[in-house]
Amino acid sequence: MKSTEHLRLTISPFLVFILFNSMQIGNEYLSMSNKLIQAAGQDSWISVILCGISFHVIIWMIYDILNHHETDLFRIHRLFFGKWAGESLNVIFIAYFLTVACFYLREFIEIIQVWLFPELVTWALALVLLLLAYYITAGGFRVIVGICVVCSVRYLTVIVVFFAAGFFHFNNLTPVLDHSLGAIIQAGKGMTFPFMGVEMLFFCYTFIRTPNKSQKWAHWANLLTTVTYLIIIFFSLLLFKPEQLSKEIWPQLTKYKFVQFPFIERFEFVGAVSQILSVIPIICFCLWASSRMLKFMFTVKQLTVLPFLIIMVFIAVCLIPDRHRIEDVQTTLTQFGFYMIYAYVPFLFIVNRIRMMARRTI
Repeated sequence: MKSTEHLRLTISPFLVFILFNSMQIGNEYLSMSNKLIQAAGQDSWISVILCGISFHVIIWMIYDILNHHETDLFRIHRLFFGKWAGESLNVIFIAYFLTVACFYLREFIEIIQVWLFPELVTWALALVLLLLAYYITAGGFRVIVGICVVCSVRYLTVIVVFFAAGFFHFNNLTPVLDHSLGAIIQAGKGMTFPFMGVEMLFFCYTFIRTPNKSQKWAHWANLLTTVTYLIIIFFSLLLFKPEQLSKEIWPQLTKYKFVQFPFIERFEFVGAVSQILSVIPIICFCLWASSRMLKFMFTVKQLTVLPFLIIMVFIAVCLIPDRHRIEDVQTTLTQFGFYMIYAYVPFLFIVNRIRMMARRTI
């Protein structure tokens, strides 16, 4: 069931590294160390490593499925489960991507409202950002990848955490292995959502030139994500005690308070605004993937359905009133993402293997 896009619409395999990493690291990393350290304490770095290794296995499964069929997930759904069941699964993924876009957009607006402009109304910033997302998404997949490349400069903000080196307490890292295996695994379960993003391979596979050569770049990107999260967790452990973290919503933004420049008095403002570099690529890809699925389901132009998706996301974001509702959405996405990664992807892998074995016996 081979499906390929026109050569001018495809990207080089190495760009999967940039795209993959942009999809994995959103603004969720700002608060992930809070819950993780609360669950596993100074052993939380072990949970990050275990979660990173498990995602390498998931990436291998995804490529095994895609390399065999050389198409995307919505066509695989039809092939495996038939038209009606397959379309139902596609609708679930559309709802998932739109919810992810709503969460990241609303989370970023919440950060801006708390750290910079408390009186800012949600709908105003949501409208501006969604218009920007529409402009980027309407340009197509290659434009989204280009934005991911530009937004990679966000890694420069990681350097500033070294300004807090004088406040590190290395005794916070001991004792090692002080928590049970169950606590470490439970903390790793909470890391599922920050590592999410591998599912984008199901939808952009046909846009990769010689996609089978891109697998190594996906693994390298996942390794970079794992190392990045390890650095974040270690710095959080060195700066805060678990009881202090319980009072912090975004510990990573608090670290920016340690940065002092003679020409910038409040560097945490820069850190808060820079989160748009993490949010925009994810929102654009979610809108692109959702509109592309609707394009094939209803045989309509992608640009025709995109404005309706923008309106749906805008309304949903405006209906999320406060921090508690944002956390409710995050909890729902974490649970859904956990089962999608560790149950549904292995299920598709097993179904694909059974189909391959059945064909060989015929």
